Amino acid sequence: MAINSAIEVDLCGQVNAELLGQRYVGTVGGQPDYFRAARRSPGGLAIVALPATSGRAASSRIVSRLEGAYVTTAHSDVDFVVTENGVADIRATDFQQRRRLIAGIADARVREVLERGV
Repeated sequence: MAINSAIEVDLCGQVNAELLGQRYVGTVGGQPDYFRAARRSPGGLAIVALPATSGRAASSRIVSRLEGAYVTTAHSDVDFVVTENGVADIRATDFQQRRRLIAGIADARVREVLERGV
């Protein structure tokens, strides 16, 4: 199992674990390598766990699309996305299903907006 955090996850399952706005806040951590290794292990899973909001600003960390073009981990390397609102099992799903599942674990205040944008 590989469990990593993220700054934000988009509705396709792409992960940004390094950029906060335009500021680089990550370190060399190898998230994609750990995820790929876990997925190649018998029964292994790649799990992204993050809070649904950013805390004081209460902005959503589940977003319709990652800001900018920076992707730490591709959607094809993620099995589960987890927030305090639930778990999205995005294995063997198409993009429409992923969007619905990931929007379903976003903060309730933005869930409807995310789902409308699908």
